[in-house]
This record gives sequence, C-alpha cells and structure tokens, in this order.
Amino acid sequence: MEIRILGPLEFRAADESIEVPSGKEGLLLAALAVHANHVVSTDRLFEILWRGEPPETAGNTLQTYVSHLRRILEPRRAAREPSRLLVTRAPGYSLLVDPERIDAIRFERLVKRARPILGADPEAVAAQLRTALSLWRGEPLADFTFEPFAQAEITRLSELRLATTEDRIEAELALGAHAQLCGELAQLVTANPLRERLTGQLMVALYRSGRQAEALRVYADLRRTLAEQLGIDPSPGLARLERAVLRQQPELAWQPDPLAPAAVTVRIPATQATDPHAAARAAIREFRWQEAFDLFCAADRGAGLNGADLDALAEAAFWLGRPREAHAARQRAHTTLLAEGEPRKAAMVAIALSVNYGARRRWSVAEGWLHRAERLLADEPEGPEHGFLAWAGAMSAVAAGDLGGALRAAQQVFDSGRRFGVPDLQALGLVHQGYVLVRQGAVAEGLRLIDEGMTWALDGQLGPTTSAVVFCRTIDTCYELGDYRRAAEWMEAIADCFARTGIRAFPGDCEAHSIAMLVGRGAWSEGEQRARQASAAMEPLDLTHVGLALAEIGEIRLRRGDLPGADEAFARAAELGSTFHPGVALLRLARGDERGAAAAIAVVLADATDNSLARGRLLPAQVEIALAEGDMATARVATAELSAIAARYAHAALAAAAACAHGALTLASDDAATAVGLLRGGIALWREAGAPYQVARARLLLGEALERSGNRKQALAEVAAARAAFEALGARADFDRAVLPRAPEG
Repeated sequence: MEIRILGPLEFRAADESIEVPSGKEGLLLAALAVHANHVVSTDRLFEILWRGEPPETAGNTLQTYVSHLRRILEPRRAAREPSRLLVTRAPGYSLLVDPERIDAIRFERLVKRARPILGADPEAVAAQLRTALSLWRGEPLADFTFEPFAQAEITRLSELRLATTEDRIEAELALGAHAQLCGELAQLVTANPLRERLTGQLMVALYRSGRQAEALRVYADLRRTLAEQLGIDPSPGLARLERAVLRQQPELAWQPDPLAPAAVTVRIPATQATDPHAAARAAIREFRWQEAFDLFCAADRGAGLNGADLDALAEAAFWLGRPREAHAARQRAHTTLLAEGEPRKAAMVAIALSVNYGARRRWSVAEGWLHRAERLLADEPEGPEHGFLAWAGAMSAVAAGDLGGALRAAQQVFDSGRRFGVPDLQALGLVHQGYVLVRQGAVAEGLRLIDEGMTWALDGQLGPTTSAVVFCRTIDTCYELGDYRRAAEWMEAIADCFARTGIRAFPGDCEAHSIAMLVGRGAWSEGEQRARQASAAMEPLDLTHVGLALAEIGEIRLRRGDLPGADEAFARAAELGSTFHPGVALLRLARGDERGAAAAIAVVLADATDNSLARGRLLPAQVEIALAEGDMATARVATAELSAIAARYAHAALAAAAACAHGALTLASDDAATAVGLLRGGIALWREAGAPYQVARARLLLGEALERSGNRKQALAEVAAARAAFEALGARADFDRAVLPRAPEG
C-alpha cells in the first residue's frame, strides 16, 4: 500500500490506484491517512465526521464505515481474516503503512538529509531537494483543502515545501544560477509578498544579474507593502542587504537576523527541586507552560494534585494547544475543589467550563455550568468571584442580543474589580462596557474605554486568560467598525505581549478577527496562512471560530478570482455556522447569477435585523448586487440605510462604504459629475481606514465616472492606478476587468 498526500489524496496498491470513497467514508479515510501508523480515537473521529455533534448511532455507523473501507483497501482479504492495514487499536483505529510508502515522509527525509550540507555541497543539495520537490503533485490533501481536521497538516507541509524551495534556490544561487532564477523568484515573491527570505533572494539574483535598479525596486515594494498591510518596516537584515546593493558590494548576500536570545534558564530553588508541585507552580507563575504541564503531569502520576493544581494544569494545557487535556483537568479540578470545601474556587472553574462549552456550541451544557456557579456563590459573601460571574453574565447577554443587560453587567464587573482591587475585573469591565457602547452607537466613548482596558493588558497586570478576552473584544470591535489601521496598531502591541507570556496566539475572536483585519489590509497570503493555522488550533476547541477563519479564506479566494476554492471554503464555513457575511452572495454575482446573489444577500440581511454594525458590512454587497441586477429601488433603500448607519457610528470605513455606494447609485442614475465627488470622498475615507482593495475598487468606479463626465485623461489615470493595486494584491479577476473602452476615433 502507498499513500500520497502531497496533492490529491491517493492510495495505490500493486501500482494500481484505489478509488477514495466520497462523503463521510472518504473523510474517515483521509483522517486515518493523515495520522498513518498512529491511533486515532473514536472520540476524535466523531468530531471529524459529525463536527462534535455525533448522532446516537455514531458508534455503529463508524464501525460500518470501517468495515467498508477494509473491503476497499484489501479486496482479496478473506471474510474472516483480520485486516492488516486498517486495524482496531484502543481507543480507536490505525492505518498501518510502511513509512517509506508515504510520500510526505519520503519528502521530509530527503529534506532532512540535505539541509546539514547546504553550505558545504550546494550542487548535491540542489539535486536532492529537486528530487524531494518532484514528489509534489499539487497542494497537500487537495481534496480536503477546507476540512478543519486537515488544516494542521496542510499548513505544516505547505510551509515545509516553501522553505525547501527557498533552500533549493539558496543552493542554486551559490552555484551561480542568478539570471535563471529571477523569473521564478519574481513569481514566488508575488505569491508570498511578505516572505522576506524570498525577497532577499530575488534582490541578490537581480543584483548579480546586473539589474541593480530592479533589486532596489523590489526592496521598495516590500517596504511599502509591509507599511500598508502590517504597519511595520522590513527587518534589519533586509535593510542591510539594501544598503549593500546601494554600495555595490560584490559579495553581498541576504542573511536572516539572528534569533532572539535564548530564554534565561530559571534555576529552581533547592526547596523546590525535590517538590514537583512547587516547581510546577513556579513554572505557571512565569508562563513556562510546557515545563508546568510536564511537572504537573508527573506529580499527578505520583502523589496526585489538589484542586488548584488541577486548574493550573488545565491552564497550561490550554495555552499549549491541548484543549482535551485542559477540559478533562478542569472538570477534575471542579470535583476536587468541592471535595476540599472550596465552593468559591469551584465556582470559578465552573465559569471557565461554561465559557469552554459555549465556545464548542454546546449551549445547554454551558448554561448548566453557569447555573452551577450561581448556586455555589449564592450563599457566599460578596467577593471577586461574583465579579467574574457578572462577566460571564455580560457575555451571555451579548450573545442573546440584550445590550442593555450586558452594559449593566459590565459596569458591575468593573465596580467589583475596583472594590476588591482586582485588575482583571476592572479591565474586563472597561472593555465590555466599551464593546457594548460601540454597538449602541456611542463609538467615541466606547473606544475610549476599550483603549483604557487594553493598557491594563499591555502593562502585564492581567492574567493570560483575561488578556486574551480583552484582546479579543478589542479586535472584534475593530472588525465590526472596519477599522483596519486601529487594529494593526493594537495587533502589533499584542504581538509584544505574546513574547512575555510564552503564548503564540490567542484562540477565538482575537485570531479569527485578526485574520479579517489582514484580509482588509490586503495581506492575503499572510491571512490565508494564519487562517489555516488558526483553524488547526481552534478545531478541537472552538468550531464557531474555525468557521469564521474558513470564511475569511473564502473571501481571499473570491478576491483572487478562485471561485471554486471560494465556494468550497464558504460551504465548509456554513457547516460550522458561519453565514453572517456577504461572501456567498458575491460569489454568485461573480458567476453571473444576479438573481441568486440578490436572494442570498437578502437571507443574510434578514438574520441581521437587530445588528446595525453587521448590516453595515452587508449592505454594500446588496447595493452592488442590486445595481448589477438593475434593481434601482433596492439599491436606493440599501444605500439610504447604509448612509444612516454611517451617520450613527461616524467611523471612516462605514462612511467610505456609504459614500461609494451612493456614488455607484448616482453613476447608475446617469449623474456622473455628482458621482465623481462622492467617489473621491469615499476613496479618501477608505485610505484613512487602511483598505487598499476597497480603494482600488473605488478608483476603478471613479475612472468610469470620469470617462462619462468627459475627462478621459484622468479616467485612464484612475484605472491604471486601480490595475496596479489589483496586480500587487493578486486580485486577478478585478485586474482583468479594470479597463476602459477605447476612445472613439476622430
């Protein structure tokens, strides 16, 4: 048996291809193939096949699928002969295959053997890496591109493929193949515009081919892209390379900046060295998650853990991306704390479990844990725990659409924090008040409170979980307002916090909406990579936000003109409950189905009747679709509502969308001169919001308005600027459409 995953999933036996079944059986086979030679538990398979909500018959159905797959994989096996490939191994199943017969493993082994001799023997390295890369037949697991379970492996293998390509190019540059590599490198840089190593390699290849000016232009393009999309400068290493090109230093080469200094080794006091419990607690306090996890697990196997230590174990497991272990430890912590006579601490754990179950969309269980926390605290004197209970109530009220109740609860959270001197509660109270006020239309006051709450988190006064919630609400608010520049500033500050706490990313809204901010600022390659990483991290924990991440991939694919990819991404997102976006409607419009697009956007808007900010994100699509369909009445109503929302919230992105919608409507009404002024105002506002794709689309529309006004010269300039922006962004379909008709002769 041979398994190929470096492309569409393929099974071969005796040089003959075995057809991969469709539906859930195909999904099951893919999950086992990704984890070949490892046991995949039945619980994990239930999550993959039924999105964490298995039917009562799931066990029997899974056994039926396995039996059928065994017949497909081993058609000549006797009826009662045990399978040698798909075997039952507690607590689930395993697909047993010779590792050398798995293309991904062969690829990794070839790469691993080549890398140590990269500097010593570039010719041998180049040849071996070309052999390794020849194993690829397309994108990894191409049939399962948007399946949540596959995201971790797709992300890992895709990154390894790109890094291997960079290593191969490094070897070929050392062999003098500068001119031959320029074209390939230019394509790679276009596809990966924020990948500094590729940019450095292209600069070196161009310079050594006698194209100094082009090498400098590549650096200037990257600097502009980083500033627009991420608000940062190129690394010092790339800046040094630019200076070397300017000085025409003959031996120039790009070298990445040295890694940050290794973390200082923490010496455990002698009193702790023999006490794993004390050592683990010290590791938790210093955010050394892996060390704390290992020490707590070791202590648990020995003398066992008390309730507080079990809760700390859950915290470490959570930030290590091990949600199952975190969940199990937290449930044990609750039971143990009750047995220890600690109702307050048990209530805090119940609140955490309520939030965890809510993230997994198990609402009844989440409510049950919240009610248990309420009962445990009902007869206790007022304390900080009641403040955290009020915070959980504020979150529940927001989810239910009760903004008034959420605001009162958030004020109670802040007051509790101030009375008991708990910074976490004060920050949570401030941010949730701001979060609600923005949605009530008090944008300036709400953002002021959010900014104040963020300063608590950035000062290091809060615990990691509280910091995560504060960050999430801040980025979520930026997302709702379309405030890409503000989000970029906070995201840079958040990144600094990661280094301090040893946390790579915060799951949930923060990561999902951070991706949306990257998409809005035009960082599409970075956005898709982050979305896949987020899906892999959140899939066992938070399916709702996996759906949000997949919807953002759909948006990227749509903007790039990959309509089949967008369709599949939106479909997977919808399965996970993420339908609150205009993507499906705009996809139908791109396919020429104006009527279907109008129906799709109407359905989404009907679900957002009580959420003005959400409607503000959806109405521009309704205007665009209505104008394409020739439905001027709907376009006028949608434009008027969008203008009212923009006036209420007084924020750049909403005002930009309203101005451009009004401009498009006016242009469709044959008033080109008025449309020119509206569109110019919209473009200025989109620039203020930091949305290059929207700027380009508005400039294209402005070009049409100028043409109709008789100003062909300015029209051509606007269209040329839009085309340049579309090309830089990778918006292929928009680039192809961005043309003006030729001027009539004479």
